[in-house]
Amino acid sequence: MDLVDTRAGDLFEQGFPALAQAVTCAGVMDHDFRVRWPAMYDRYHERCRAGVLRLGGLMSWKAPDGLLIYNLVIHQRPGTPPDPQALRTALTAALADAERRGIRQLGLPRLPDWDQTGPAVKDVAATTTIQIVVVQPAG
Repeated sequence: MDLVDTRAGDLFEQGFPALAQAVTCAGVMDHDFRVRWPAMYDRYHERCRAGVLRLGGLMSWKAPDGLLIYNLVIHQRPGTPPDPQALRTALTAALADAERRGIRQLGLPRLPDWDQTGPAVKDVAATTTIQIVVVQPAG
């Protein structure tokens, strides 16, 4: 089994037990995640305002249906490039937590600047038995 798989489709319709997404230190996250889980967004935004979340940080959240979501802090603020080392740190922490919980697969939207973030994802994937599935929108 390849530990990093890529597929097209809707990330939210794949049936993953856990998802991860890139977020900023400034309280900005993907619109689809924010709209689907406003309580998660509120908690995340409060933690950003309090200065708790920094580059390389992680905020996990369990949805009411049991889906686990990892918010990977890899951008300082909107419009800044992702920090590959912050991605490695946050994703490593997320996968360690997922392993403790017995999760075997993690869905991840294709991250911006994939030429830089992709190798970081693959480096981290080589250290775990959890399959990371990178999902790109179809079309």
